[in-house]
Amino acid sequence: MIKRLIKVLTILCVVIGGISIWIKFDRPIDTIVIEGDLTLAEQEAMQKQIAGLNLKGILSLDLSGFETQLQLMDWARRVDVRRRWPNKLVIYVYKESPVAQWDDHTFLSADGDILQLPDQYDQLPRLSAQLSSPRESMEIFRLLQQYAARQGLAILELSESAQGEWQVGFESGTVVRLGAVELEARMIRFLRAYANIIQHQQRPVAYVDARYPSGVAVRYSEIDVAKFDALGAIQAQNWVQTTGLKQTNSNVTNGR
Repeated sequence: MIKRLIKVLTILCVVIGGISIWIKFDRPIDTIVIEGDLTLAEQEAMQKQIAGLNLKGILSLDLSGFETQLQLMDWARRVDVRRRWPNKLVIYVYKESPVAQWDDHTFLSADGDILQLPDQYDQLPRLSAQLSSPRESMEIFRLLQQYAARQGLAILELSESAQGEWQVGFESGTVVRLGAVELEARMIRFLRAYANIIQHQQRPVAYVDARYPSGVAVRYSEIDVAKFDALGAIQAQNWVQTTGLKQTNSNVTNGR
């Protein structure tokens, strides 16, 4: 009986001692360090998010739950939190970088996820779509930009109309109408024509209509129109040297 009582008292002393130690060392958190490639606005947004949370002591804080709360900001792709004795937290933030603007106040990641960002990135390409989802729009943008980059072109704007027709605007000012189908083939056809003929012209281009089965139509800013086939490199060079770009003043018949 006495041995059992001694055993119980010993366990009780260990528990009480453990609780006392826990209380002693579970100090209030008074220092939080945020690390990561963040802008000033992102730092402030993170601080505001932390200020709205009920932080317990350094030992009693649920790190996993705390990380989940911080990742509610969709631009925070991953958040890792580490304890630093005696009362310090270090927060590592890995953010999702925007690739394009979407609508007026949101952005898109490379995967097409919508991001709400505290900063403005006016230099990014602008995407908009009436029918397609943000993810579908981003897939189209990345595909077309991959081809455009081969000719040193950068897409500044990509938009889809209510009829599902896509239009591309480049930094150079050139606008290309691609229509609703065969976007990749039409983009390639435009780029072939651009490399061989269009970029060698001296007059500014108002827009290019690539919705034709075997060529593209170019409307110059002077209102006259040039229609030509997408020739191969050798044919195009010979044609430019001998006859120049064939021109016509007739209106362009739009295809789909």
